[in-house]
Amino acid sequence: MTKQLLIAAALAIGALLPYAGVPGWSLSLATVTAFTAVSLVGLNLIYGMTGMLALGQAAFVALPAYASGLVVKQGIPPALAIPIGVLIAVVIARLVAEVFVRLPGIYFAIGTLGFAFVVEGLARAFPAITGGASGLVLEPPIFLSGTGWYITALASLAFAICIFSLLRQGRFARRLKLVRHDELAAEVMGINVPRLKATVFTIGSAFSAAGGALLAYYTQVISPESGGVTNSVEALAMVVIGGSGSLFGPLLGAVTVNWLFSIAGGAGRFELLLYGLGFFLVILYAPKGLAGLLNYAWASVFSPAQSRHAQPVSLLDDSKASVSSRKANQKIGDVCLEVASVSKRFGGLQAVHQVDLHVRFGQIVAVIGPNGAGKSTLFNTISGLEAPDEGVVRIDGHSVVSQAVCERARLIGRSFQVPRLVPDLTVLENVRARLDQFALGDEAQNELEARTHLEAFGLADLAHLPAGQVGLGQHKIIELVRASAGTPLLLLLDEPAVGLATGEVARLAELLRDLKALGAAILVVEHNMSFVAAIADEVVVMDSGCVIARGAPAAVMQDEKVKAAYLGAIA
Repeated sequence: MTKQLLIAAALAIGALLPYAGVPGWSLSLATVTAFTAVSLVGLNLIYGMTGMLALGQAAFVALPAYASGLVVKQGIPPALAIPIGVLIAVVIARLVAEVFVRLPGIYFAIGTLGFAFVVEGLARAFPAITGGASGLVLEPPIFLSGTGWYITALASLAFAICIFSLLRQGRFARRLKLVRHDELAAEVMGINVPRLKATVFTIGSAFSAAGGALLAYYTQVISPESGGVTNSVEALAMVVIGGSGSLFGPLLGAVTVNWLFSIAGGAGRFELLLYGLGFFLVILYAPKGLAGLLNYAWASVFSPAQSRHAQPVSLLDDSKASVSSRKANQKIGDVCLEVASVSKRFGGLQAVHQVDLHVRFGQIVAVIGPNGAGKSTLFNTISGLEAPDEGVVRIDGHSVVSQAVCERARLIGRSFQVPRLVPDLTVLENVRARLDQFALGDEAQNELEARTHLEAFGLADLAHLPAGQVGLGQHKIIELVRASAGTPLLLLLDEPAVGLATGEVARLAELLRDLKALGAAILVVEHNMSFVAAIADEVVVMDSGCVIARGAPAAVMQDEKVKAAYLGAIA
């Protein structure tokens, strides 16, 4: 509560600064900064929260002003033209998003950069319509004094920050953090990543459009460079300097940069120097921006014990974990997973060839084989990351070949060889990130379910620790908890024992046997043969994409073909 009161007091004092005679800080500059910060909230959501590097976001700052100005020329009153202009910009953003969000990484950035070039080029190419290089003159719908515009700007900024604050909480925020950290893990846990990114881009562009329209009508002109590449890069710089992803990052960045420009005489020839110096200092001394620096200072002064880096935590010596709280599966013995004649080729490489496989409810099947045998490709084909060239994959009797990865997530829980936990989320939030996609309850009910799930696996004491502060050996167990959250029909575990100490391997084996007893169907890829022997009911051996042996662990390990292809290599 003390922190919130101090923040409120600081914001109130900041709002009065234009009247305090601060050098270089005028009422008009404060108004421009507030409107700019409104538009930056959108970029902060797109880049700061979701990790989409939008290099052309200024296009959506300029588009609503141009659109509303052109609508006014058709006889529409300015008071109605402004929301129409914002709506047009948002619709264009949605259409653009449907194309760009499917582009990976740098291609998304280049695509949005190209769109900014297009918007600026169109504004210059048709001077009779857009005013060309001189800009399009806009008439505000009502007369406001300087103070009136400033109050409007502060109210708009307060509203934008409140909305953004809500977006930074709960399921939506967890989804964004998961997508930012690991899109593949997000898909496997049931998130339709392209759809979510398109939604975020649209919402963020709505902020940009609202702030841009208000700023344009305040200055009464919109010019081509307002929607161009230079302004896009400036906006990104402000977000990074202020603290990308933080609540007040856009405001801090806009205030800092605009004030520095003002006291530097409008920047002029110092513009590039100021940006370069700002980026340099932020990267070296404040990678989380000014907001991160302020949070660190706050923690150092008021919570010095908590500001130190926590040591990794391990619960290896805690009481034995049990998953007995899970409901037993009534289909024990029935076939859960059926892989029938599945083949997958990459160019001239036959990665998987005519593989047949069954996993029953209440059974653990282990897939072993040398590197390059096709185990990972088989796993990816089952989970949907790869489409088979031939054959079919059925779960509980139904083909899933036509289903996307995110659609199979309700049926399949998957872990990875290298755990894909989000380090900035707590252990509890990492588990909830999967439950968010399937649980029908409210936030409180889903938290209770996730907490109960952690308790069943003996990890209750880790619930509120950031995953980055938990020992690496525990990451495997946590990922198993997350994969089994929501009780999927099938568990796919990719080398779950890799990197674990002897005691941790034994604990993992106990957990898997408990899950099996409750009816879970578990398919494991593993190289640790003693672990396989301890957990597996059946072992399937692959070599060069083909199944060369299957059966009970003891029998398979005595097979001469297996010894020649695999066991001899690891002996």
